[in-house]
Amino acid sequence: MKNRLIGMRTIKTAIVVIISYFVSSLINDELSFALIYAAVICIETSVVSSFKIGYNRVLGTAVGGVIGLIMTYLPIYGGIAMALGIIITIIFCNLLNIKKATGIAITLVIIIIMGSSDSAPAVYAMQRTLDTVIGIVIATIVNMLIYPPDQMKRVRESFNTFRHTAKQVIGDVVIFSIDESLSSLSGSLEDLKDKFISLNKELPILRKYDKEEFDYYAQMIEASEKVLIYAEAISLSEPGVRMTIDNNQKLTKLLSRDIQQSEFVTPQSSTREDMIYNYNLAKLISALEKVLREKVFMNDQNKF
Repeated sequence: MKNRLIGMRTIKTAIVVIISYFVSSLINDELSFALIYAAVICIETSVVSSFKIGYNRVLGTAVGGVIGLIMTYLPIYGGIAMALGIIITIIFCNLLNIKKATGIAITLVIIIIMGSSDSAPAVYAMQRTLDTVIGIVIATIVNMLIYPPDQMKRVRESFNTFRHTAKQVIGDVVIFSIDESLSSLSGSLEDLKDKFISLNKELPILRKYDKEEFDYYAQMIEASEKVLIYAEAISLSEPGVRMTIDNNQKLTKLLSRDIQQSEFVTPQSSTREDMIYNYNLAKLISALEKVLREKVFMNDQNKF
């Protein structure tokens, strides 16, 4: 699925273009670039982001429309008016905390200043502002109704990736003392947390996800953070530290890999470094056990 040449977002973008083209031909004497452009750039990766960013872009459209209209009435050279209008638009979008709407607001300013000789500036500005709003609405509706992104599925896939990465990286760190791979584990965890945040934002609005599964991933993120923390602590251990036979047996079973150890340490023979190492290793094993443990949800029989 990840190697598909054409993804669902691409397909939805094409659908949005077709609808926007049709709507524009109905309500305008000529095709509106503002309407089609706004619709294309407003296809988002989640339903919630469609609402939120759609709202911000409508606000940005209003800002761009007003500023563009004002610039058309100033008795200054068109290029200067355009540059000044863009600067003012950026400032207002920053002040309103709608930075993601800056692009569409600037585009509208440029379209309005370039204008049309067939319409009064005020009329033309209102037409292009309305076109932009319609484009945003079309994109938001299409994103909601046609194969809306499944945030829970994304969390599942990201967690499975983390589990696979953790199993490999922990073996590298403990067996071969290769700590460079910890960066990949950290990146995998950040991706999982980002996906979970998107899911959490969507949950109160859509309420279509299973709460048991949601709570499970909240716990798994906490356990995954511990895996990374204790793996990093292990990587900082002094050379020559020795493992207890209990930790060795648990880790061998958990990783399904032989961990060669010439000498095992006991509590009585442990140095301070040995004790710190085995404490962190025991914590790492406990967290990793939780992450690697399979989980079945009765609602869809998905197995993890």
